[in-house]
Amino acid sequence: MRVIAVRFLLSLFLFSLFSLQMSAASATVATEPKPRIENQRVTSQVAEKRQIHRTAVRDAQIGAENGSRSDPSVKGKSIKFIAPPKKWITKTIFCSSGGLDSACSATIIDCRATGKSPRIVYMREEGSNQWYGPFSQCGDGYPPAPDTNDPTLPRTPPPPPTPTITQIRKAFLELPFAKPTVSTNPGEVDGKTLKDFKTYYAASWPDEGLAPGDVSKPVKLLSWTIEFKIASKDYRYDFGDGHTSGWTSSTGGVYPDGDVTHSYREVGTKDIKVDARLVGQYRVNGGAWQDLGAVADLQDEPVADIEVVGTRTRLQAY
Repeated sequence: MRVIAVRFLLSLFLFSLFSLQMSAASATVATEPKPRIENQRVTSQVAEKRQIHRTAVRDAQIGAENGSRSDPSVKGKSIKFIAPPKKWITKTIFCSSGGLDSACSATIIDCRATGKSPRIVYMREEGSNQWYGPFSQCGDGYPPAPDTNDPTLPRTPPPPPTPTITQIRKAFLELPFAKPTVSTNPGEVDGKTLKDFKTYYAASWPDEGLAPGDVSKPVKLLSWTIEFKIASKDYRYDFGDGHTSGWTSSTGGVYPDGDVTHSYREVGTKDIKVDARLVGQYRVNGGAWQDLGAVADLQDEPVADIEVVGTRTRLQAY
């Protein structure tokens, strides 16, 4: 009996010791780090974002050196140059729809999908007479500086000179414009109107000279052939008694639809005239019309006269 009890106690002790060893082993295994696929994925995403940021910063620095700026929407993948690269001279030719060389024709086709204006750009380094290009460009901006060590880079003679917008506007102001005349109603027949009576005024253009709606003959300006389309901006009617209509877009008219009228308070002969200001558009080599941004204020318009007469009321006894 005593032997059986001793064996039972020994078995119980060994079982307890084994259980303690297993618990210790489990605790050790639990504390060991386990690799996680999710952590690896997050780490990869962080690294990618850092690389994109470094690329954007690098492109921004390049853009600052070349007078340009990075487009943040493309995350540093491209640069839109808003100014020519430093140490480079550029000449830009705006392409229109007709009378163009092959470079402009190809650029027009390439830019149709973008909806932006086509142009070609020539470039040369400061201090050099060697021009490169033409480079196609859609809309505003400039291409990056070309690699002058590239043997395939097109080397061209200097591009033809192009007039500035100031020169184009000057040519517009020197056109042989017509000068409008003014007529009245009443007064269109005998040149008379009545005191305190509403008089109607109308402006008209003679056949000689360029008038609103006309297109000028082609004007040769440096290497460009330019045409101008004339339009009226406004009119100002001088009634000859110290009063004017102020500037208006109306050409007036006769009774009852005319909208330029005046009533005289005093009798006598009045010198009347209409001043006019003209605007226009221009096009190059038969291309698309473009706004000019210039105003021709005509001078020395012809003067007409109108006689203002009074009415007499007689009292008659019956």
